[in-house]
Amino acid sequence: MSKKWIWLPDWASDLSLWEDDLTDADASADHIFVPYETMAANLGNVYAIDGMPKAETVVGWGLGALLLMCAQSKRPKSQKWILLSPFADFCDEDGPWNSENILFKAREMHGSKNVALDAFKDQFGEEFSDWPDEWLDAAQKMDPDCLAEGLRFMVQNRIDRVIENGDDIQVLYGRMDQDVTPAMTLKLKEFLPKATFKERPKSGHWPPMMLF
Repeated sequence: MSKKWIWLPDWASDLSLWEDDLTDADASADHIFVPYETMAANLGNVYAIDGMPKAETVVGWGLGALLLMCAQSKRPKSQKWILLSPFADFCDEDGPWNSENILFKAREMHGSKNVALDAFKDQFGEEFSDWPDEWLDAAQKMDPDCLAEGLRFMVQNRIDRVIENGDDIQVLYGRMDQDVTPAMTLKLKEFLPKATFKERPKSGHWPPMMLF
């Protein structure tokens, strides 16, 4: 029976955009890309998503990584985590957003969604060809309630204690990431003392550049 990988997206993101590239991480495995709305419906317990407890490897990107760390007590001991652009506190002073900004953007999702999403796209800068535009196209089709709930979750939840059962965790982050800055990710070393941290010098916020 093939191994199972589950991929948890960042806020307002669709990892299946890069499915052909990302599945190269283990070509022999069965890869499941969780839709953002499915993840947003399980913010309180990401392990309630079908297949999560039995997956050999779970990849969490941004918000997806935060949800894994918040649900640490439910992680099977044999499960590997790969965390892409993770953070302890999305509203950290070393990042581009504070809690007031994010709560305002959450409210905008119900009246000016496209304006709010454009602001997040602008934060990516001119990274890597068409990927920011593809991200935006996917995000514009998502349910505004799910988008707002994800933003509020990132304001209300942060990692402030050591992650128990912290073996077999790999952290990958991009030196050029302007959304989750390297300084934000490196603050997790205090809470993930057994994890392996690896910087990708030529990568920004996009998973294909971090993984390969």
